[in-house]
Amino acid sequence: MKVCPACQVTYPLNFAVCPQDGSALQELDLWAEGSVILEKYRIVGKVGQGGMGAVYKAIHLAFDEMRALKVISQELMSDELFVKRFKHEAVITRRLQHPNAVRVDDIDEAEDGRPFIVMEFIEGRSLKKLIHEEGPMPVPRACFIIKQVCRALEAAHRLGMIHRDIKPDNIALIDTPEGEVAKVLDFGIAKVKESRGGDAGMTMTGAGVVIGTPQYMSPEQAMGKRGDELDGRSDLYSLGMVMYQMLTGDLPFKAETTMEMLLAHLQKQPTPIRELRPDLQIPDSIAQVVMRTLEKDPEMRPASAKALIEEIERAEKPAAPLRGTKIMQASDFFPSEEAPPPQPEVAAGPPAARVAPAPRPAPAAPRPAAPVSQPRVAAPAAKPSQWGLWVALGVLAIGVGGGGWFFLVRRPAPSSEAPIVTPAEMNPGTAPSTTPSSQPAVTPASTETSPPATTPSEKTVTEPSQPPTRPATTPPVSPPTSVARPSLNAGDLQKIKEHVAMAQFHFERGEYAAAIEEAQGGLRLDPNNAQLRSLAARAQKAKAAEEKYLQ
Repeated sequence: MKVCPACQVTYPLNFAVCPQDGSALQELDLWAEGSVILEKYRIVGKVGQGGMGAVYKAIHLAFDEMRALKVISQELMSDELFVKRFKHEAVITRRLQHPNAVRVDDIDEAEDGRPFIVMEFIEGRSLKKLIHEEGPMPVPRACFIIKQVCRALEAAHRLGMIHRDIKPDNIALIDTPEGEVAKVLDFGIAKVKESRGGDAGMTMTGAGVVIGTPQYMSPEQAMGKRGDELDGRSDLYSLGMVMYQMLTGDLPFKAETTMEMLLAHLQKQPTPIRELRPDLQIPDSIAQVVMRTLEKDPEMRPASAKALIEEIERAEKPAAPLRGTKIMQASDFFPSEEAPPPQPEVAAGPPAARVAPAPRPAPAAPRPAAPVSQPRVAAPAAKPSQWGLWVALGVLAIGVGGGGWFFLVRRPAPSSEAPIVTPAEMNPGTAPSTTPSSQPAVTPASTETSPPATTPSEKTVTEPSQPPTRPATTPPVSPPTSVARPSLNAGDLQKIKEHVAMAQFHFERGEYAAAIEEAQGGLRLDPNNAQLRSLAARAQKAKAAEEKYLQ
């Protein structure tokens, strides 16, 4: 088709000059910038060129909206089977309406007879360009993008559509008010290429044609299997290669030729992520998910794109087991917290202070466990093993029971101690009249009872209004308990364990601010917890060093 530059009238290609004004005709490029297609789309410019055709940016004149027009090349117009398959795949692809897949609006034929597809125009940058410019991505961002691509693949696979060419070039990223959105391009194009046989792909054998990009194709594709022999797990392998590259900035296989790359997909095991980039803080759980998608056997990969999303989400939450099913692992970090009740009992005082209360069971009413466990707690208190702790407690119970029976038989009820207890606990007002008569009886009995002889005379003035039964012996026991843990129940102890575990977890990952916050949360419950204080101090020191280095 030619056009007159003076009158803008078009003529067939066999015309040389304009019949009206004699001006030399110029060959018209229908898809040139500024031209209008079917009186509906004004061409803004060309945005891409491939082996099958070109992609143009155009404005829909009626809607005043931007569109992308994918047009097959002039050379392929003679291939009727290809043109027919191109239109057929456009119709099928239009059924895929998903926010993470490029939308197909229409298919039409231009004035020059070339069919074209009208698609949603994406104003963004490709994932390939992002990886090239920024290198390895943070794990949360990479997982966020991959899960969006999985959602588009899940919707396509349910419609029976296999992409077969997942790669960073075919994933576009756009910024929206809601955040970064991933869009998958070129659904259905692989089938169109396959219809052209060896002209569109790399012929490996006489039985099959390799369709796709060698660096990202699955072992099934490398073997030359056709589209009807593949399923969605082939796309998941390619997506695993993309995620590997997003996290490390590189691919697991190196090859100099296409055939060498295909053989690597078939025979070579990919380099583990942690070995390729040990300098990156990639969690083992995420690395394991990526390596599972790169299994040679499709049966070893995630069963579907939806299953891959679930595996990624489980791998993103390593803290959940520490607070739930794997709480026993967290207890290994702080064995001293295993048995909190024995701690105040160990610091209850020297053995001499515990000889006198032994034959008196009355003060044990508020706290039954204290008088029974005081005589023999010091020995098993330092055992970190739970199994050993239970055995020790059983032996301790037997020993305490036998020892108590022995003391009761050996000292049934000495009369010398009766005056010490009765005036202070039963009738404080009569203590002055009773004390002078009781002191001579107590002094010759033994030297051990001489300190209690002076205690009642001092307490008779200061404690007439206080109801406790043993004011003289309680102060030595209560201070260690109130200082170490003011009021800790089983729930508080569990929370302290969780704070220690989370602080340790964040510290090991280099998240020092989070580690400090977790440690301070535990210290609010137990200010004297040595483990939390140590973790907080280490995290603050590491954070300060890190900030100094960054400056």
